[in-house]
Amino acid sequence: MSLDLGNTALQIERMTDDLRARQNDKQRRLVRAIQQTESFDTTTYREKWEHSRNTFNFLPAPGVDNPPATAYDPHPPKPPSDFCVAAVDGSHIDVDRHLPVRCCLINIGSCVLTYGCTPNAVLVNRPTLYASDEELKIRSRREPYQEQSVQGTVLGVLRAVEEIEGLVEAVRNLPHDLPTLALMDGTLIMFLGRGTPDFVIEELVQRRFVRALDDLRTLASERKLALASYISLPASAEFMSALRASACPYPVSDCRLHCGGLASGNRPCDEVAEGILDREVFNGLLAEGERSAVFTSSNPLVQKWYGGHGVGFYYLNVGEEMGRVEIPSWVAEDETLLGLTHSLILDQCRRGPGYPIALMESHEQAVITTSDRRYFAELVEDSLQDQKMPVYTSEKNLSKRLRWL
Repeated sequence: MSLDLGNTALQIERMTDDLRARQNDKQRRLVRAIQQTESFDTTTYREKWEHSRNTFNFLPAPGVDNPPATAYDPHPPKPPSDFCVAAVDGSHIDVDRHLPVRCCLINIGSCVLTYGCTPNAVLVNRPTLYASDEELKIRSRREPYQEQSVQGTVLGVLRAVEEIEGLVEAVRNLPHDLPTLALMDGTLIMFLGRGTPDFVIEELVQRRFVRALDDLRTLASERKLALASYISLPASAEFMSALRASACPYPVSDCRLHCGGLASGNRPCDEVAEGILDREVFNGLLAEGERSAVFTSSNPLVQKWYGGHGVGFYYLNVGEEMGRVEIPSWVAEDETLLGLTHSLILDQCRRGPGYPIALMESHEQAVITTSDRRYFAELVEDSLQDQKMPVYTSEKNLSKRLRWL
């Protein structure tokens, strides 16, 4: 039986009515959030955050070293006459228990666009199949009996690792005399689920992701190279945590002590932050082409596992949207490289439909369509049959291929 669209439409109408009723209240809080940002005292915030970091229960609040309402470079320096943008993206096919063999696939797409006297475009995709027991498990180097299957969230992190490793490979082959933006899609902060064993983080983050960051920093010491990642329509409320701490009326923001018995919406900091995203605040502060100040992420995983590579972020009004740009600390601390990320990402968005065109092209190289996934499963089954090996699937999966009524 197909979806009951009539019943669904009624529920959507009720949802819309509810959203309309809440919109005025949200708009009032958004105005207060913008006002709080404009009056933000960085010195007071820094002192308060130092005393409250262990008792503050929201997202880790970022470091705020410059007035957050300041808008930077409405007309950033024009891109160099000759430059490169190297971008990567990835997609994957997860382990499927309905297939007759355990395997997964990661496809990394890369795009290198050269602008100037000798324009060029290099588009590549590289699929990698993981099928052996060694490839499908991460084992502890200290305790060999400890292991973690490569699927789900872990596979997603492995894909991000392969993306940045692909970026290193692409940049390493570029001419040294061309200013280069190395660009990733999404975040530079690896998100592993709670309870992920340390040996998995050591292998994927410390030994591979951070090593790639080291390689890019070394390459940046030899040429004009900036690394950045771009997040479209960001859903982060990281800066809002700083606003919560700033708006807290208590000397120390001890959330459980002072507000543990209060429902969401009734806490003092909710007046400026509840339901508000970072991008909504900066939409009210930045004109097209402007970026915000750079904030420093306080993510515990970065501080513990990134080997001294801090991660900063800023918001950039590219015209069609408010994007979030993440950069390693060695880019944030270099005004030339910071300016290069600003000017080239803005240029890329203007060349594309409001989104970096190099990322668009790398995504086209990486994407795995529904038909690709179906064909992949058929290839696996055909290969097994050719080798006269048993081919099977679950009855549930088989039932989806058949119509009984």
